[in-house]
Amino acid sequence: MCQFAHKPRIVIVNSPHPNWDYEEKELGQLAEIKVVRCGSYDELFSLCRDADILMVGDIKHVPLTRDVLKRFPNLKLISVYGVGVDAIDLNAASELGILVANAPEYGVEDVADHTLALMLSLLRRIPMLDNELRKRGWNNIRANIKDLREKFGAFRRLSNLVIGLIGFGKIGRAVAKRLQPFGCKIIAYDPYVPDHVFQQHRVEKSDFESLLSSSDVVSIHVTLSRETYHLIGEKAFQLMKDGSMLVNTSRGEVVDEEALIKALKSGKLLGAALDVFEKEPLPKNHPLTKMPNVILSPHIAWYSEEAMMEQKRETVLNVKEFLLGRRPPYLVKFPK
Repeated sequence: MCQFAHKPRIVIVNSPHPNWDYEEKELGQLAEIKVVRCGSYDELFSLCRDADILMVGDIKHVPLTRDVLKRFPNLKLISVYGVGVDAIDLNAASELGILVANAPEYGVEDVADHTLALMLSLLRRIPMLDNELRKRGWNNIRANIKDLREKFGAFRRLSNLVIGLIGFGKIGRAVAKRLQPFGCKIIAYDPYVPDHVFQQHRVEKSDFESLLSSSDVVSIHVTLSRETYHLIGEKAFQLMKDGSMLVNTSRGEVVDEEALIKALKSGKLLGAALDVFEKEPLPKNHPLTKMPNVILSPHIAWYSEEAMMEQKRETVLNVKEFLLGRRPPYLVKFPK
């Protein structure tokens, strides 16, 4: 890959990890390592200007735009602690000769587990029932199923439902695998996945509109791009079945939250379970926090101790292979 006239300089920016022992162990003999936190461009430029390699965590407040990337004359590689690369101008990186790599496999099992947990919690109203039991007591709930139905909607048996997966990459397939023992019908939309993959996973391929109109639960598993920004908006909600539900563990900006809130208030949607939001952290008094038919978690679907270590390994491996003159294994494809 790249030859350096000096010992390469790695700057770790806004890492999600509490320590950097593994990075030091794997990369310390190959490069100088500096760890920084940057909340502004002034900090980014002053602390990272001489970097040959950036290893980045959460940079949504300091996105690497074209103008920003031009101010890093030595930068050769950006390795992301995570999957999403929407905070990096990939076209500019390509033109400037900067490689971009990510960690695409580290949290697949965990996000799939969390998705299923949210889906089951939503279908069975687990958080809502927990809250009702604590506030109203056992007898007040059990004695009045009609009141419960009016408040939270009719409960449905999972084996009788159609589950629609938007996106059928690694996570979508892992979710399908977990759903199959329940006996529900699973359909999926992903224009970039060949037919034999759907067949291999015993999932029915669908187009976007048909999936929305026939699914009882829609679960989102796509990356954020220009194509997927507000993919689920007012038009999509109009196409969805009355009384259907939405689960999102992908990226918040894929869903138009104003349109979602409108669909929930009108009763078009019976409920939603969300791990990601358009604006993060979610504001304390956001309308979604006040809706009894919504389950929320704080962008934590990816987390387990095992996933944390896998994320480190993938991010570090990209850098190590690059420093050893080899191709990073998780290079991001640049737009054409």
